Amino acid sequence: MQDPPSADGRGPAEARPSAVVSQRTSNVTVRGPLTEEAAATLQTSGSAPRPTQHWPTLRFEDAGEIARGGMSSVRRVFDKLILREVAMKVLDPTRSFDELAHFVEEAQITGQLDHPNIVPVHDIEMDEQGLPTRFTMKLVRGQTLETLARERGGIAPPAAERSEELLQVFLRVCDAVAFAHSRGVIHRDLKPSNVMVGTHGQVYVMDWGIAILRDAARLADSSALPRIQHSGDTVPETAGSLTGTPSFMAPEQALGNVQEIDERTDVYGLGGILYYLLTLHPPHDGEDAEDSLRLARAGSVPRPDDCALPPALCGIAMRALSERPADRHASVIELKRDVEAFLRGGGWFSQRHFAQGCVILQEGGNPDAAYIIQEGECDLFKAVGGEQTFVCTLGPGEVFGETAIFTSGTRTATVVAKTDVITIVVTREALERELDRSPWLRAFVRAVALRFVDLDRQLLKLRSDRPESG
Repeated sequence: MQDPPSADGRGPAEARPSAVVSQRTSNVTVRGPLTEEAAATLQTSGSAPRPTQHWPTLRFEDAGEIARGGMSSVRRVFDKLILREVAMKVLDPTRSFDELAHFVEEAQITGQLDHPNIVPVHDIEMDEQGLPTRFTMKLVRGQTLETLARERGGIAPPAAERSEELLQVFLRVCDAVAFAHSRGVIHRDLKPSNVMVGTHGQVYVMDWGIAILRDAARLADSSALPRIQHSGDTVPETAGSLTGTPSFMAPEQALGNVQEIDERTDVYGLGGILYYLLTLHPPHDGEDAEDSLRLARAGSVPRPDDCALPPALCGIAMRALSERPADRHASVIELKRDVEAFLRGGGWFSQRHFAQGCVILQEGGNPDAAYIIQEGECDLFKAVGGEQTFVCTLGPGEVFGETAIFTSGTRTATVVAKTDVITIVVTREALERELDRSPWLRAFVRAVALRFVDLDRQLLKLRSDRPESG
């Protein structure tokens, strides 16, 4: 007697493969067309069939060196198992035990800083002796911020969009460093060449090789970053030792005051990056490394002297580069907020102080700028009938001399500082740079100003035509 046909009419069930089987046995999940005999074998043996594909015995194929540092090199390699290119950082064969410990610690710290602007580490690899002397990480295709800044010409007019692009990269760097600080990690080697900008705008802070953990007690939770153990304790950094890049190094770092290094040391490094974007040279621009180290220890950074640079942004950079940590921004977040405020507007205007009684504007003089009062009061006078006549007192937030921005006529009033006064100085060039990103707003402001000038002239004409009383 023949076996009955199967439900699909294709013959006896035992003569064909069974339906797709999904069976979990001994942590192995098998999916696919199996014969009933094979399925039964899996259930009893607890192991999957040996794959027919031959996996590569040598996983990584070296494609050449990308960069080289003090004790390691970075190589481009092809992962033949995952089928992608990655970067592999390899410790030099002449390494000491301490260097090996620091190298692995770099991989551990970077690997646990899970942030979009910190290059991700994939895995630590062993060498032929079984030592962890290399680790793989994301291969970033792009260029360093140093190269990008030089190509763009730094932050300078007339291309406002170029400046904004560089500053947006800087803000992403601030995000990465602020995140690291929240995990107790201090980078200590922030500079434009350690920032990579990808081909599609990705930003990564690289090279955490000399990063340190500060206040380990803060890390005693699920996000703690483990340290490499050496002789029963953490690998120490001795007082007076120097590590970092002298041309971007904070004074306390250059002096070897390890115990004084904290988040504000990285604020200094970020200030150095901002300084580079403004000037295209580092804050400590010595003739050689030794000379740069001397300048870093002195803590004296020359203020950018290019009048075409935005004064407010120069001020932000110089505050971050203060010699005393207490004079710098208290945190990276505070520094970032200052740069964001600059991008919102007003950063091209400078600030000026006037002492009480100082004549700020003289009626009939040649106009060169308008002024916005920040602190103090001013008295405004106009000549009427050949005499100086008091018109009003101006206070914080009020503007005077605005006709100078759009006309070439002489000053129409005299302004005297009633008290000590702090003003924002608005020149025509600075206002044009502020309005570069919004041509329609520039046209609107100009139209309103010209109409104001016309009304002011009509008012003066009426006053001069008025017959004298008495």
